[in-house]
Amino acid sequence: MKRLIQSALTALIIGATGLLGGGLDPVVINAKLIQVTSQALAKNYFYIEQEIETSSAKRALKKNIITLDDAIHKLQLKIKNPESKKIVEFMFFSIDELKSTIKQNYTAENGGLVLDYTEALYEGSGSIIKKSPFKLAPPMKNLTAMALLLERASKFYIAFRAGYTDDVNIQQAKEAVQSFQENLDTIKNFPFPGPLTNGPLRKLTKYWPVSKSFYLGIKKSDLPTIVFISTKHMKNAIRHIIDYYRTKGKVQKGI
Repeated sequence: MKRLIQSALTALIIGATGLLGGGLDPVVINAKLIQVTSQALAKNYFYIEQEIETSSAKRALKKNIITLDDAIHKLQLKIKNPESKKIVEFMFFSIDELKSTIKQNYTAENGGLVLDYTEALYEGSGSIIKKSPFKLAPPMKNLTAMALLLERASKFYIAFRAGYTDDVNIQQAKEAVQSFQENLDTIKNFPFPGPLTNGPLRKLTKYWPVSKSFYLGIKKSDLPTIVFISTKHMKNAIRHIIDYYRTKGKVQKGI
């Protein structure tokens, strides 16, 4: 558990959910961890197989597996709804198959399976989140969504470069970019304090317009290193905003 708490992703999700006055909801926390981590895992997998940012991607992939294993077991303990229990069972299967697949030699078929299993985890965890009565409030709802959308956009970007050029994948990448833009436009209207406005928020608003063009250049896929690095920097900026409120213990008045 200590190892997980130290991860930026876990801190981001727990930091966001802990600001709402109702305590931490383990179902939402772990479902969100699975949703975001599954997308990051696929991204890292394809970067490794294409020998781009290999060292960073390998380190991240190991953490992704640890996070998924921990989150799915905790989710299973907390889920009571019969329909959601069936979804969690399928997610267990998907994670086991995913771990088995990434250990094998890379083939086009295995790459396709990684995409399929991570999409199943994305959809399954999203369904569980929707069923939960616990809801994130803005701006934390927007920030956690943005972290997920960055991973999704970069996942489909690098998968396209690996040969998975389906129109559906292209559309998913474009939708992730559009949704990120909408969430960013929303949080710009929040009265963030000076340290955030002049720091990480400023970085996001200045970094994104350029980065956006890279993600939308999916059909060229000629800037994979820049996409990898920009994803990491923007997620760090998002984490810094959430960490600020987490350490303060409350959301600024008016938010």
